[in-house]
Amino acid sequence: MGDLTLAASAEGDPARVMFLVLMGLVAVGGLTLTIVRTARSMRPREKQMALLAAELDGRAQVYLRMIENGLTEQDLAWVAGSRGYSVIVHRAFKYYEFVYTPHQPGRIA
Repeated sequence: MGDLTLAASAEGDPARVMFLVLMGLVAVGGLTLTIVRTARSMRPREKQMALLAAELDGRAQVYLRMIENGLTEQDLAWVAGSRGYSVIVHRAFKYYEFVYTPHQPGRIA
C-alpha cells in the first residue's frame, strides 16, 4: 500500500512542477512589463511629448496606456490639438484614445 501512494504522488509531480514554472514565467513577464512601462513614464516631459507627437501621425485612432505616460491631461490635449486629434480618457481601462478630429482638435472627453 505504501508503495502505491508513493508512485501516485510521483506521477503528479511533473505536472505540478510544470504548473509552478509556468506561473513563475507569467509573474516574471508581468513584472518586466510593469517595469518597462513605468520606466517609459519617467522620461523627461519634453521627450514624452515628442514621442506622443510622433505617434499622432494622421491615423484615425491611436491608443496609449496610462502607465506608459507621465504627462498631464492638459499636456496630452495640447499635443493632440497641435496634431489635429482629440483625447478620450478611459479611466476604467486605464488608457487614452486619440481620435483624429481636424475640425475640433484638442478636446478632452
